Amino acid sequence: MSTTENDTPPVGSQQYENLAHTGSAPPIDVIDVPGRGEERRSSERDRGEPHGAALPGVDSGLGLRKFVDRLTQPPIIRAWRRFGEQPIRIRAEEAVVRLHAGLPRTRVWTYEGCMPAPTIEVRSGREVRIDWENGLADRRGPLHLPFDVVRVPPNAGVTDFVRALQPGGRSNARGGGDDAYPPLANTQDITAATVVHMHGALTDGHNDGWAHNVALPGNVTRCAYPNAQSARTLWYHDHAMAVTRFNVHAGLAGFYLIRDEVEDALDLPRGDEELVLAVADRNLETDEKGRFTGRILYKQAGTVQNGIEGEIPVTGPFTMVNGTIWPTKNVDARWHRLRLLNASNSRVMRFALHDTTDGHGQAPLPSNDPAFTATRIADALVVIGTDGGFLGKPSPPADGVLEMGPGERADVLVDFGALRGRTVELRNENNTVLNARPGQSEASAMQFVVDRRQVRDPFRLPRVLDARYARWTHRSDGVLEVDGGRLVDHHEHAWIGVVPPRVRGAAHPEMWELQEVEGDVPADTPDVIRIATQDGGVTTLRPVAKLFDDTVTLRFGEGDWAVWNIVHLGGPEHPMHIHMTDFQMLTRRQWPLTNGNVPRFDMTLGATPTPLPVPSAGRPIDAITAGRKDTWVVKPGEWVSILGELAGATGSFMYHCHILDHEDHTMMRPFVVLPKPLLAFHAGHGGGHH
Repeated sequence: MSTTENDTPPVGSQQYENLAHTGSAPPIDVIDVPGRGEERRSSERDRGEPHGAALPGVDSGLGLRKFVDRLTQPPIIRAWRRFGEQPIRIRAEEAVVRLHAGLPRTRVWTYEGCMPAPTIEVRSGREVRIDWENGLADRRGPLHLPFDVVRVPPNAGVTDFVRALQPGGRSNARGGGDDAYPPLANTQDITAATVVHMHGALTDGHNDGWAHNVALPGNVTRCAYPNAQSARTLWYHDHAMAVTRFNVHAGLAGFYLIRDEVEDALDLPRGDEELVLAVADRNLETDEKGRFTGRILYKQAGTVQNGIEGEIPVTGPFTMVNGTIWPTKNVDARWHRLRLLNASNSRVMRFALHDTTDGHGQAPLPSNDPAFTATRIADALVVIGTDGGFLGKPSPPADGVLEMGPGERADVLVDFGALRGRTVELRNENNTVLNARPGQSEASAMQFVVDRRQVRDPFRLPRVLDARYARWTHRSDGVLEVDGGRLVDHHEHAWIGVVPPRVRGAAHPEMWELQEVEGDVPADTPDVIRIATQDGGVTTLRPVAKLFDDTVTLRFGEGDWAVWNIVHLGGPEHPMHIHMTDFQMLTRRQWPLTNGNVPRFDMTLGATPTPLPVPSAGRPIDAITAGRKDTWVVKPGEWVSILGELAGATGSFMYHCHILDHEDHTMMRPFVVLPKPLLAFHAGHGGGHH
């Protein structure tokens, strides 16, 4: 169903700006200036190749050729082979890499000199201890960011999306020209302070990567990961307070794979047929002559309204897979397992495989054009797992398109045996353009070239993946029905309000922690959210916290079940991530939208003076969305309810939007899980019901 009145909002409208936060804005028609789309010479004579001899590739309209570099896999650390309690030491350090054969080398931040970082493999139930060392310093002291952060000013008061998305440009501290931009205030002073979050891990709070607990260069933080979880794809990345967006963009991220006996019994593709794919978008710096320098450029579109300046979260026209722009991979004609991660700062991806054996021309082709979708292989992707492990059974995504927000993972099988001798592309169909021109985002992510030879492949797609999987339900009598039909007659509730940008002039969207209010509240009271209920009543909610450092209000007993209600009142879509445990989505409801917001939300009051109506049914919860997860894309006007058991760990944790610019600004909050005997002595616990 459509959740907006106008699927193609005009450029310059608030709706268009909202879509741009996740790279979801419709592409703008740009003038194809002669020479702008041709391959640009680099500013370094000896370009070399990152991974062997460069391949011929195919043209793009963005100054680099596609598919000239081989896809690489990060090295593997099999941590489960370590003896006893011997820790692993993993060092954050600067490295020199080449992002594309047509680019000079550049400095990035890495773990152990790799981008992405080494893949850590562990066994379920075997604890691993890791010493995270911050080695991001040289003889002069802590390192500064390996790229510049620039803000593209509005053009005559209108956000300049085209210039922000064009390849190239530079900080005006590095040179002049009409594509030189001012640095974002104070970013040139940022130095390396790091803390690692194991995204999706069940571990105590002091191991979780609390954003304030940064380590300076030369310091080491030891963390313990019990791995008391089923087989799944996790990832580790930096989580430093207020600068997560910069540290992750610099390269501080890697895979962490838990394996168990259920996975072993499935006999899934392994070895060369199991690929980790970290997909992320980037922009690149150019010098004053328009030549690529090899450096990443963190380039944001600036906004201004009523004199208040802000920025659109960063997106880029180039897509990297495992640290290489538009790589290619030769594969045998057999089943392969793809461990997909959307490692972008902001961009929501809609992945699909396309058959490009017969070519695709050179003219720009938007992803919503029937000629674009005609090459999609609708049955190519088979999802077997999500953030929290295996689904109950294999599930192809609808129409062959798999949507993934930043931070989400998907475990996917592809039968390349059915595509023997074909050339296929992994593309992002979320308002991208094939053969994009400067000011547009390229649809291509990477290429697979399938061998012509027939091979014997004993793998058969299993009918059942994980018999332990069960769908959780919240019955009308308030009782939860969970694994094995077990009934839970008491649970807690958390209410989270997602608020659009521009409320009372604020530049950025906000996230409010809400609590129910008893009694009548005057209709003109600011910051009050009213929702009509099925029985004719009204649920009245009011924020008790808005910023990370506000008082902690969400406290749970270890072992509690909790329903989190995320009410999205308008603005950009948000990939919401909750630390500490797995959840399942219970319901997804929908209000209609006007100009991107729920119609009864008053932007001046930041309230709904008239209660929102009872919402209608929202997007269906398919088998993939119903999997065990820790991150979900919540779209404007949706009320999403998710259920999780807060068991197996204690301490202080975080939840936030995984658009890293949003997380670093106003969309992250803490919650606490304590043993119930301790919690009984802690004021403020409550909110559950029978």
